[in-house]
Amino acid sequence: MQLKIQNDYLHHFFSIAELFSRATGLASVVVDINGIPLSKYHNFNSFCTLMRADERYRVGCQKCDKYCAFEALRQLKPRILTCHAGLSLFSMPLICEGQLYGSIICGQVRVKYQEYKTIAIDNDNLWMGNIELKEQWYQVAEADNNSLVASANLLNFIVDNFEKEQPQLEEVVIPPVGHIQNYFTEPSRHEKKLLAALRYIDENLYGELSLESVAAHVCLSANYFSRFFKKRQGVNFKTWVSQKKMQKAGELLHDPVHSIDSIARKLQYAQTSYFCRVFRAAHQTSPQSFRHARLSQ
Repeated sequence: MQLKIQNDYLHHFFSIAELFSRATGLASVVVDINGIPLSKYHNFNSFCTLMRADERYRVGCQKCDKYCAFEALRQLKPRILTCHAGLSLFSMPLICEGQLYGSIICGQVRVKYQEYKTIAIDNDNLWMGNIELKEQWYQVAEADNNSLVASANLLNFIVDNFEKEQPQLEEVVIPPVGHIQNYFTEPSRHEKKLLAALRYIDENLYGELSLESVAAHVCLSANYFSRFFKKRQGVNFKTWVSQKKMQKAGELLHDPVHSIDSIARKLQYAQTSYFCRVFRAAHQTSPQSFRHARLSQ
């Protein structure tokens, strides 16, 4: 009897994941406490599908799912994070009658402003040496940050409503957006400043971006900003800016109108040779090979 009840709960959770994907267009999957999928994958993009189909990369995806699920479980509210491959996701723990069944993992989209903590795992850049995966990554849909937050709020409400009331799925009523805002963790004052700094970085990749200037932009001391930035993002300020510039470089290389020299200058690299070394370290291939692979398709 108990096993039947557990199976009934899981089937309800599977239905919630599927319906949520249909409603939002986001990917979703139900995973156990170790990040192992229990349900079908819904709305997964080609990049994530290829990653999870390859044993070399699948373990990294499962580690991200497990970490994301743990973070949500700690506060019983979704927290948006960035997976090791640079896509944003969130989760909601599935708890009924005091038993943890797993989590719904949702998202797997690029966001306009990369302002969420990146999950660090071993060999997190291994996949970047695969040209096919790199190309598919750039095809992943870009989501608005506010829409992603609203989706996380909505999932929180649906699952929380199920836990408390255990209604039939057709009885779940979606509340006004203003009401479900209360379900999402409000960032602290300094976290808001950090989010403003991350958006400022994204919007000024063609300019001079120093730690001091960005800290001053959000009215924080350089020392405090540096410590808080590394703690929150998992890498220091200089590394983050370099990563963002290399991401932008990859996007610019898709358009043959931009020469490699001009891209280096746009991104404030005085020497093209140094730009190429940094690009190779980030993408495991040269700018020339990266462009050739893109244009030959």
